[in-house]
Amino acid sequence: MAKTRFFRVAVEGATTDGRTIERQWLADAAATYNRETYAARVNMEHIRGITADKPFKSYGDVLSLKTEDVEIELGGKKEKKLALFAELDVTDELLAINKDRQKLYTSIEISPNFANSGKAYLVGLAVTDSPASLGTEMLQFAASQGDKNPLLARKQDPANLFTAAIEADLQIEEAPEINADPTGVLASAKAFFDRFISGGQQEQKEPVVVVEPPVTPELDGTAMAAFGAIITQMATTVTELATSTKASIDKLTSDVKSVADKLEATPAIVPGSNPQGFTQRPLATGGNVNAARTDC
Repeated sequence: MAKTRFFRVAVEGATTDGRTIERQWLADAAATYNRETYAARVNMEHIRGITADKPFKSYGDVLSLKTEDVEIELGGKKEKKLALFAELDVTDELLAINKDRQKLYTSIEISPNFANSGKAYLVGLAVTDSPASLGTEMLQFAASQGDKNPLLARKQDPANLFTAAIEADLQIEEAPEINADPTGVLASAKAFFDRFISGGQQEQKEPVVVVEPPVTPELDGTAMAAFGAIITQMATTVTELATSTKASIDKLTSDVKSVADKLEATPAIVPGSNPQGFTQRPLATGGNVNAARTDC
């Protein structure tokens, strides 16, 4: 679906089926049109099909109406007339048809007394190829046939009238461009970074490297003396620790050697013991013969 710009669909004073389009009808149609009350649809030749098949299906909707004063040349003179303009929401099919230079004319169906409200209302809009099919002469001829009016079956109400077909300037309303940066903050930030990047891409001169000789610090006699004293104290402590450790190791070595010498001097078998070194238990004699006996 695509939304069209407002284009002219009717002008006051134009004749239709013998009736003249009244200025008030157009004013009423623009003021009272409400899609929630009754949504007028776009059809082909004012024929409303009962199926969704071509060619007599719906080709869009009337979104809104407005009126404007326009200048029209009548009899070589320009006159100001009130015109009715419509805004449509049309299908892609109708756009393709219109692009192919087909169905370039429109005709509206107006109810002069819509729902007994006393006000006129637009109830439909048709597209057509030939202005003659819905032209003034054809409409007047059809109206003169009374009940045999060939267009009567196309009307929603016998009292309704079709306006003479006029060429439609069907143009699609372009969506307004959305400003993604209404405050200009993004543009300012982009400009800043562009300057930063372009500046970095400019040819840069190689920097001149200045080699400065190392600065030899002046010797501080007091600091050097203190540092020497610390080194001397550390050396003395290490020497004392090494001497003490050596003495402990020498004593331990001597003690171990003394124990080893004693073990070597100890005989392997103790007198009175078996080869395994255990002392043999004396033989049992059967008890003490000198013990007192009890006289029972």
